[in-house]
Amino acid sequence: MDSIVQAVFEHSQSTPDKTAIAVDDNSISYRELAERIRIFSSSLKTHSVKKGQRIAIESDDLISYFTAFLGCQLCGAIAVPIEENISIYKLQDILGATKPTLVFTKHNGESYDDFLNGSLPSGKISYPKGNATSAVIATTGTTGKPVLVTHTNKSMLSEAQNLCNGTKITEDTILFANIPFNLALGYRRVFALLYAGATAVLASEPLSLELLSNYIEKFNINYLTIVHSDMNMLLDIEDPVMAQAVRCLEAVEIMAGPITGLQIRSFCRQYPDIAFYNVYGATESGCILINEMSKNPVENCLGKPAVHADISIVDENGTRVETPDQYGYISVKGDMNMSGYYHKKALTEKVMQAGYIVLNDIGYFDDEGYFYFVSRVGDIIDVGGHKIAPSEIEQAVWGFEGILDCACAAQEDQDYNQVPILYITCSDPDFDTTKLQHYLEQHLESYKIPQQIIPIDKIPRTATGKILRKSLSIPQKS
Repeated sequence: MDSIVQAVFEHSQSTPDKTAIAVDDNSISYRELAERIRIFSSSLKTHSVKKGQRIAIESDDLISYFTAFLGCQLCGAIAVPIEENISIYKLQDILGATKPTLVFTKHNGESYDDFLNGSLPSGKISYPKGNATSAVIATTGTTGKPVLVTHTNKSMLSEAQNLCNGTKITEDTILFANIPFNLALGYRRVFALLYAGATAVLASEPLSLELLSNYIEKFNINYLTIVHSDMNMLLDIEDPVMAQAVRCLEAVEIMAGPITGLQIRSFCRQYPDIAFYNVYGATESGCILINEMSKNPVENCLGKPAVHADISIVDENGTRVETPDQYGYISVKGDMNMSGYYHKKALTEKVMQAGYIVLNDIGYFDDEGYFYFVSRVGDIIDVGGHKIAPSEIEQAVWGFEGILDCACAAQEDQDYNQVPILYITCSDPDFDTTKLQHYLEQHLESYKIPQQIIPIDKIPRTATGKILRKSLSIPQKS
């Protein structure tokens, strides 16, 4: 097997009537999905689409979106996923860079329906090769700047195998996810489920406890995938009926960022029978480290390498670090890695060294082979030579009552080079920051104490919950 689309066709023969994808009140079986993929692929060829040409697809109608994604795979075209309701400026940037042959959007683009209403083609199915480019994905992760990442059918298949093997996804899994499916972390979960012959249940409305409870009952959900910023929703359930619904789950996966030790312990205490996974990865490499926190409830632990991932820590010269507990750059080698940045040869050569992708994250490993996250490279705060990861301060803040969210950022300082500034959102509009200041003075080293604590309405985050530290308004020092 060389591709996700081939797995779908195999499941369409072995379990034809099983639900492959359900979205709100609509669903599609594996047989129906395979048929629609063939129709879409045939329609692309009718419109003279050749192998290697790009097709831009908007992630609005999710069943049609994933059908189109796999239809592109089948005919050898390259899918370019774009977010739902994308701004015209972002769309122009992506289209200008990728120059797609066709663009499927709700506004001023091709219609999915027009390409899915044809007749089912006859003849033998020819599956794509593993080394053929399958998708071009937008990201800012490892480079810090908007770039496009290319992935092959083989890398997508290996990523699915990493997820299935590491988080125990099987054909019996019925997984609920409500995440951005134009992003790699979104579509990869669905592809892992399709590879396993499982069922993906997706929602088009924002995640809430009521929605989750209804979906668990309606679809017999046994697996939940959420971004880390939604974690507190599961920990603050007051309705006993909703809490019992969550306890019916077999597994919960947290992704797209770290969670605190307090959150890990609280989850394991409230849901002792649920397997609890933290998955770490990047658009360039996919899921590469997995920690089953229900068995290893250690803060900042990324876990151990996924089945196809060769992980190492390297220093600034690219030399492999052999000593446990020594900081360096997290790097990864394996079949799930990207083939490169789209039309960015120099950048690809800079990030990929000797087959390894050097990520923009600082980490280390211990003597048992577990890997740990320290910080993003650009987020480190240098206080008079002391290097501080913002998470060190943020995790201390989470232990204080009344904090809803927080983020730490650096401010330039004449005496110490940089000092930490803390931003918080609070449940009480009259929150007393001096009490939090005293609390932190008791729990942190002196150089980690924030110079200012600033209440704000909302911590700026990406769609996947990552803190946008550069968007925080750093106060001017008087």
